[in-house]
Amino acid sequence: MTREYVEMAIKEGVPFEINMADGKSCRVNDEFSSALIGNIAVIVVEDALPRILPLLTVTGISCLKMPHQKHH
Repeated sequence: MTREYVEMAIKEGVPFEINMADGKSCRVNDEFSSALIGNIAVIVVEDALPRILPLLTVTGISCLKMPHQKHH
């Protein structure tokens, strides 16, 4: 996964999950809870603690529904 894909997901302004090579995932709720520093993504999750994710171990990004969207 390249830095550009993560940057694009952050700029879209919708929640997304970063999927990792170890099978774990990390939810990004908004652009204010994430930062890219070199080849590292820093994500602040619900418990207000940062997660440091090397981009080399990111396997994909999954976009999520906005909280106010309803199923039809």
